[in-house]
Amino acid sequence: MQVTVEKPEQGLAHKMTVSFPADDYKVKVEKRLNELRRTAKMDGFRPGKVPLNIVKKRHGAQVHQEMMGEALQNAFYEAVEKESIQVAGFPQFEDLNDQDGDNITFTASFEVYPEITVPEFSGIEVEVIESDVTDEDVEDMINRLREQRMAWKPANGNKKAKEGEQVIIDFLGKIDGETFEGGSAENVPLEIGSGRMIPGFEDGIIGMKKGEEKQIEVTFPEDYHADSLKGKTATFDITVHSVSTKQLPEIDEEFVKSFGVEEGTEEALRKEIKDNMTKELARAVEAQNRNAVMQSLQEVADVEVPKALVQQEAQQLMQRAQQQLQQQGVDLKDAPINPETFNDEAANRVKLGLMLGEIIKVNDFQAEDSEVEAYIAEQASSYEDPSEVMAWYAQNPGARSEIRAVLVENKVAEKILAEAKVSKVSKNFKEVIAPNQAA
Repeated sequence: MQVTVEKPEQGLAHKMTVSFPADDYKVKVEKRLNELRRTAKMDGFRPGKVPLNIVKKRHGAQVHQEMMGEALQNAFYEAVEKESIQVAGFPQFEDLNDQDGDNITFTASFEVYPEITVPEFSGIEVEVIESDVTDEDVEDMINRLREQRMAWKPANGNKKAKEGEQVIIDFLGKIDGETFEGGSAENVPLEIGSGRMIPGFEDGIIGMKKGEEKQIEVTFPEDYHADSLKGKTATFDITVHSVSTKQLPEIDEEFVKSFGVEEGTEEALRKEIKDNMTKELARAVEAQNRNAVMQSLQEVADVEVPKALVQQEAQQLMQRAQQQLQQQGVDLKDAPINPETFNDEAANRVKLGLMLGEIIKVNDFQAEDSEVEAYIAEQASSYEDPSEVMAWYAQNPGARSEIRAVLVENKVAEKILAEAKVSKVSKNFKEVIAPNQAA
């Protein structure tokens, strides 16, 4: 095999011309044709007795194409190993010459992985989160648990409905004096302030009492799902049958034990909740701080990115987005997406991945099996049956690999944080766990 490599003065694009003996290729073609001959069925011939020249005439071109593709791949990667070249992505083959009886020659265009210089971590600036679970956070969680198990208690006849209370109503809607489809219903339970109805509808019921009737006027939003109602003003005749207030359960032994806290005391429940919230918060803080480190690392990473890897990553991001749309019931014909949409994100992800890989290699970061097991055990401890969770991980090597990758990334983040310029910001439980709700 003869190999000639053309290396550019700049950039990652390379060309390589490879010439290899044709004898082995010809032998493989003959072998494949003979295999076809043994299984070929053709009128006038018994199975396995079709003349080889007829098999060549019928299948020769296809066999040559398949075997040539395999031969080029094998020769290319043999040449790459011989030249100690790190290929990024897939090669493109061109200038094939198989007319010379003794040799097959082709040219391959490809990119190589860039040389990566790990930056000085002391020049990286990172903002990290600090957070603790407070007694107020625990109280909020207990109230949420009580809310989940609350019951509606009918009020007396003079009770005026207000936000947060439930009414049972009939309503009849009209536009320009005419009823419209979906505009009427009877005995509908509605929590005022839930936002279930169009803007203004629930506000119009505030202050009404049991047995009271009232007409309200509202306007459908311009982005309403029914085109025939967009922007239209409607009147609704409202009849209130009942007004109910929330009745929260007492924090008694039955309530406490329903959450698996066998002691049955409020003190034990608060401790259990705080322990679980502390674990959840620690995981979230760790993940967000790790992401902050990775973002800062990406910003300072000076890496030339192979276009082939960016294209592959953009394709994967597009497929992931398409899957999410399909899960939401969206027809992809109505929401066409192309890989170019994700090029910037893909380039950043590839750049970060290359830099991470180099840092991991230089520092020989690894996640030991014992660390993986400890991580899984900690995760499983928050579930009712930890052994079931651990058994699931034991049967899913892909999930274990993801954990191993997270643990290695944590080691990278720890090293960077030990040397970087770190600023700290305090956030409460809600700001960390549910930032959109806390805003």
